[in-house]
Amino acid sequence: MGNRRLAAAALRRLCLLLLTVLSAGLFTSALVRLAPGLGSDERQFDLRRSNDSLAALNSGARTGGVLADFRQYLVGLARGDWGESVSLRRPVRELVRERAPTTGLTLFAGLTLAWAGSWAACLVLQLWKRTALDVTASILTGALLCLPAAVVALLFLYLSAAPALALAAILFPRIFRYQRSILDAGVRRQHVLAAQARGAGPLAVFWRHVCRPALAEVSALGGVSVSMALGAVIPVEALCDSPGVGQLVWQAALARDVPVLMHVTVVIAVATCIANFAADAAANAGVPA
Repeated sequence: MGNRRLAAAALRRLCLLLLTVLSAGLFTSALVRLAPGLGSDERQFDLRRSNDSLAALNSGARTGGVLADFRQYLVGLARGDWGESVSLRRPVRELVRERAPTTGLTLFAGLTLAWAGSWAACLVLQLWKRTALDVTASILTGALLCLPAAVVALLFLYLSAAPALALAAILFPRIFRYQRSILDAGVRRQHVLAAQARGAGPLAVFWRHVCRPALAEVSALGGVSVSMALGAVIPVEALCDSPGVGQLVWQAALARDVPVLMHVTVVIAVATCIANFAADAAANAGVPA
């Protein structure tokens, strides 16, 4: 009976993932086509071009409708063909493969720095309970939360810092506030107060009685943080001039490059769904104290 339930839950998640992928591709194609300027090419404004050259550009700019593009996209995807970039004149799969390592490194470094900073801040605030530290942490994280990701990226670009640092600065306040809320709830539990009354050391109490029972919720937050990082890496790489997938998406958006936007959006949607599914599984699994 239990195996059937697990199989049914896995099938539901797979169907949801498939629906998300199809919806992401369809909505991306529709939004790009509804955007002003579709079909225009800046090369058309070059006065040095002949009438034949302009006619060739105009004929190449004409494309089918949303459903036609989406149908063509599905057919190509079934064959493993991601199509060709309209603006860069190169296969989309090749472009993504070249830029994926840079984006992966930025994501890994940014998430690692953000989580390390969050754990360190939570530990410091728990072991050295000072009002000044709490106020400083609240002001700093509140200020970072108020700044858009693009503004943070521009600040780090001005400081000539790595894109991973900008991504970490964007993720840190979000991770820290959720993590601190989870750990603060654990600190107020009765077994923690009993351990403190028995004279257990603060570090031992924090790890054994606060962190370990909260690992399931913190692990779920880890999956959510991956989703947040995927959304933040696009403006970071675009503004910090990092040759990753985020910069590719930005260039494709400016050029109305539908094949690139559709495939990269689907890749991000799949990665986000997997991260969210992993977060749900971690939250439901539970970690024994």
